[in-house]
Amino acid sequence: MEQKGFIGQDSISELYALIQEYSPRKIFLVRGKKSYAKCGADVIINKVLYENAGILYEYSEFEENPKNTDLEKGLLILKDFNPNLIIAIGGGSVIDMAKLLRFFYSYAGNPTEKFFKKETGLIPLVAIPTTAGTGSEATHFAVLYKDKVKYSVEHKDMLPVAAIIYPPLTYNNPKYLTACTGFDAMAQAIEAYWNVNATEESDSYAMKAITLLWPNLPIVVNNPTANARNKVAEGSYWAGKAINITKTTAPHAFSYPFTMYYGYPHGHAVALTFPFFFEKNYVDKDSQLNKKLDMKGHHQKMKNLYSMMGIDILQGAESYMKKYIETLDLSFKMPPAFHVELILANVNMDRLSNNPLHLDDNLLSLLKIQLMNL
Repeated sequence: MEQKGFIGQDSISELYALIQEYSPRKIFLVRGKKSYAKCGADVIINKVLYENAGILYEYSEFEENPKNTDLEKGLLILKDFNPNLIIAIGGGSVIDMAKLLRFFYSYAGNPTEKFFKKETGLIPLVAIPTTAGTGSEATHFAVLYKDKVKYSVEHKDMLPVAAIIYPPLTYNNPKYLTACTGFDAMAQAIEAYWNVNATEESDSYAMKAITLLWPNLPIVVNNPTANARNKVAEGSYWAGKAINITKTTAPHAFSYPFTMYYGYPHGHAVALTFPFFFEKNYVDKDSQLNKKLDMKGHHQKMKNLYSMMGIDILQGAESYMKKYIETLDLSFKMPPAFHVELILANVNMDRLSNNPLHLDDNLLSLLKIQLMNL
């Protein structure tokens, strides 16, 4: 299914058009508890919904980083309400929850496994992000946690039918949230570009995202302007489009235990190991390069990446990226009672397998030492 994507200051008018297209008797609105009002969506969206929709149910009773128990609870409500349209308005957790609810309304199967059976037709889902951004509005997978273990539920029918990227909903986001979500988008774009699953299409999305995000992310964090916010919002959408093809790599693979065990927001968790892989993924030894890649082609892509970002590899890509992340006010300081072995024991191996660098024992030891000394 080809997703409809609408971007820009006038994109919110497309919500009215979509409601007219689907003519729903009942709309199930999945939204954040507090963010919905803070970002101004309540004023903007309510006007469209209450003037043009039938019966509306608003669902926001779930935790950040969706849990399996939240999904089960929401499904009971969704099946009882039986809507004709689902609209998700919020950050990555909100959109992921809406995607999971919509999918498991129609499909039977265990969310922690990979086999699903379709039992009824899909309800159309429209996703409107209020952060820039997780890219969830543009992907066919969603994160779900069960017993502190992260699962990625993946299926083509997880993809929303439409994504509306309306930048003004991100204008009032606080500095730390802007930094976390913005760096997540940046990481997604870069990880898609060096990914073993990269294609010409994903590369085009990734390069478009990096061009928009790299110069503008420090601006929206430290001295935000509407123009920079608009570009970061658009860039995060293209980053989502890129990882929808490739999935993520090592920095994301190591991020999940930082979130579940130490409470780091996702984008901040990704940033903690990103400088290490930003340099090491250049890969100097054939034995360390993923077998899906050839050294010459990979080196050229990495040189293109560094050049696109204005980085001289001879001056140290790792230190350059670390300084960039620090300009976003994302700290590398580890929490009290930090146990590096807990991180290493809970790495997401599926995401790690997409990385160009094969992590041997020596490289893992280097990463372990670096994390212990942060």
